[in-house]
Amino acid sequence: MARLLMLGTVNHPHVEHLALAMAQRGFDVQVGGDVSPQLPGSALPAAGIELHLAPQRERSSALGAATHVWWLRGLLHRLRPDLVHGHWLPGFAFFAAVAGAKPLVAMAWGSDVFRARGAQTVANRVALRRASLAMADSEALLEALVALGADPDDCTLVNWGVDLTAFRPASPSEKRALRADLGLGDGPVLLSPRSLTPIYNPGTILDAWARLAGQRDDVQLMVKHMSTARDALGAIPYADRVHVVGHVDYERMPDYYRVADACVSIASSDSAPRSVFEAMACGAPCVISDLPWVHEQIGDEREALIVPIEAEAVAAALGRLLADSELSTGVATRAREFVEREHDREVHMDRLADTYRSLL
Repeated sequence: MARLLMLGTVNHPHVEHLALAMAQRGFDVQVGGDVSPQLPGSALPAAGIELHLAPQRERSSALGAATHVWWLRGLLHRLRPDLVHGHWLPGFAFFAAVAGAKPLVAMAWGSDVFRARGAQTVANRVALRRASLAMADSEALLEALVALGADPDDCTLVNWGVDLTAFRPASPSEKRALRADLGLGDGPVLLSPRSLTPIYNPGTILDAWARLAGQRDDVQLMVKHMSTARDALGAIPYADRVHVVGHVDYERMPDYYRVADACVSIASSDSAPRSVFEAMACGAPCVISDLPWVHEQIGDEREALIVPIEAEAVAAALGRLLADSELSTGVATRAREFVEREHDREVHMDRLADTYRSLL
């Protein structure tokens, strides 16, 4: 059995889900990395996957980076993995590259490349130069890796994929029952499912909400983020119609998408986010920001409404989806068909496992 060492934030859903999928496909998976204090504990030990925790030192400092590399060298010597997969290019992918991990899969997530500056860019170049394979989830991100020096022949696209059985549209009766269970009223529900960090522009979304809520007294907003911390949104307009929900078990996430009449994702930097495809799979028509990855796969008014990062444009698009049932239904139907065709999780996880085996 091939031993895979996966490096990243051990309690992040992306790392957890890839590790679990590879264990199901016959790999001896070991996971090493840091712990996010804003997320619940990792689900991996309960699934029989051993964790190896990184030093509790800030990774971005020179001393912190050196400490992580030293720790990782010891981990490689002890575990003798057949393959190493490093998440977040200037972080664990870079540490693995400097520690001499081979063969190494260096995986970019998006903002680790698109928003990299100075030392992060240098770290990205080192990781790519020493990796056996560079991986990303959009062509735009792969092009950025090549621009940093990655060999195009050693780059591959792998998406996170969506569980199409769990993430599916709700019937009208299911939707009513779910709304009651989540404490929602009868009016239309807008869902914002991204983090509250500035890169996802929660302020712009609240400004758009204020415009729309001022025009309609029946609409509700659900701000669903994944942190366990009490993130401050500041003053919330029409707060009596706003529901702020923090972390819930991932198995509950389909319920939040399935009650939504529209979903909004207004990131400043992104690369094929799984949350958008999950919303589409659940039949929630999406309003998304105009970024390079979008145009690789999504057509405006075909699978989503594409807007600039401006409150007025976001409000107008959400208002159109609520007012025009033909537009909303058409977008939702085409988006579900698109996700079924292009983002089946089982297909993408099988591809990832085959990619690993090709490096062995």
